Amino acid sequence: MAMPPLVKLLESWDRRFETEELDEFRDLVAASIGRQRKSIGHDEASCSELQFDDENDFQNYTMHLEDRWYFTNEVQRLADELAIVALFKQLELHTKRVAKKRFPSVNAEQLFNFAALKKAMPFKLESLQCFGAFDELRLINNAVKHEGKVSKELASSFPSWKVGEDLAELGAVYTRLQPEVTRYVQAFVAACYAPLPPKA
Repeated sequence: MAMPPLVKLLESWDRRFETEELDEFRDLVAASIGRQRKSIGHDEASCSELQFDDENDFQNYTMHLEDRWYFTNEVQRLADELAIVALFKQLELHTKRVAKKRFPSVNAEQLFNFAALKKAMPFKLESLQCFGAFDELRLINNAVKHEGKVSKELASSFPSWKVGEDLAELGAVYTRLQPEVTRYVQAFVAACYAPLPPKA
């Protein structure tokens, strides 16, 4: 049976997984971090021990520059963590909204628990395109929020991550996972709108 035009339109809207605000946030942080690093680099290059009458003053100034590098890198790290957590939260809210709309009999509380969500959906999440990207993002999000390090579950599911190590290069991880997660959302929406098989 052909899908009614209004339902097709709703599916088209639900397939849209927009991350422009997150991407703009990352661009703003990157621009600010870039300016700060350029400023620190300039101060380092123009700094000479000969400019200081006291050696202790030079050492203190060098420590000041080291502190600036540290805090700048910390801001970048925190921004990358925020982007990962926000991307997963946006994905979670989007898929839960679509699931609740398409399957109103499902307990809304189940939709915020991954195991319960898997059980509640009339299709296998693992069979969806780019499920691996969704699952990796989910586990990274959990590790950021709970351990602050690579968790056992993340490392066992994705061996490129090593348990106990820092969650490094999350900016690059965001860039890698964001387009795949978008495809996962589109596959999830398509599955939600697909006709259900007849009951036996």
